[in-house]
Amino acid sequence: MQAERAAVRIDVHGPFERMLSMNPPAELHCTLSGTVAELPAFFERMEDWAMEHGAPLPLASSFGLMLDELLTNVATHGYGGQGGPVTVQLVFTAPRTLSAIVRDEGPAFDPTTLVAADIEASLEDRHIGGLGVHFVKKLADRFVYRRDGAVNEIAVSRTWTPGGASGEGM
Repeated sequence: MQAERAAVRIDVHGPFERMLSMNPPAELHCTLSGTVAELPAFFERMEDWAMEHGAPLPLASSFGLMLDELLTNVATHGYGGQGGPVTVQLVFTAPRTLSAIVRDEGPAFDPTTLVAADIEASLEDRHIGGLGVHFVKKLADRFVYRRDGAVNEIAVSRTWTPGGASGEGM
């Protein structure tokens, strides 16, 4: 005699329902030539990708500002305006986190070792440079540098919280 199995139905509601229906993270991989001239096209592609995957506009915009600073630094300081290989790996984890890894083959440069920008000093007393990195560090929830052989690698992430918290909800 076979035991009868009762049909079990599980109803999931609330936060667990949202967790089960979440899409896997969306990824975008870009290979750039390391010049400032290509950045507008890159950012247009990034914004389209972010919107396509449901990233909140304030998150995509503020993240774009961070990447603009990082990629401009690579193009102008790392490659001296001559270009060179750059890869950008973007990941959007729904509902509100963007992450990126920027890799370049410029000279070793660890932005985490920069002295913090003195934003209270007068313009005459400020040192040239470092303000952009300061800006990125303030916006990012995570800012990590490592040198992997001949490659600089910067990892940044930002989670947007409506109305405040991370980056003041920018």
